[in-house]
Amino acid sequence: MEKFVAGKINHYANMIVNNKDKADELAIGELNFYMAFRRMIKGEGTTQDKGMMDAINDVLQHKGLVENGKTFYN
Repeated sequence: MEKFVAGKINHYANMIVNNKDKADELAIGELNFYMAFRRMIKGEGTTQDKGMMDAINDVLQHKGLVENGKTFYN
């Protein structure tokens, strides 16, 4: 999983470099998620990271994509 996440972070960082300001906001949104996700799977998540993952998990549970009591990132 860490290799997948690192690849995504590199992809979106390169998007910022290569596409100038055209894709910055999209790339920053993706980077915010993947960097928080990486910290969480490494056990280094900040309080904000935990809040973001909890909110995403709540939505996925509400949609029936993640079982109640489970998390998408463990």
